Amino acid sequence: MDNPSKDNVEAVLRKINWAQEILNSVQQNVSDPQIGNILSGISFIMDSASMDAEALYQSIK
Repeated sequence: MDNPSKDNVEAVLRKINWAQEILNSVQQNVSDPQIGNILSGISFIMDSASMDAEALYQSIK
């Protein structure tokens, strides 16, 4: 039987990974330093969320 919590965390991790890929692509095409700084901040927050979700996944695995 599948664990709904595990499935939910896996879905969140997939969405975070997709968003990070898009963000990385956008960051490579930005020349404005202010926008680059904002995107770097967003990237930091997403990395933190990804680590938290991974830790949660490991705890319910």
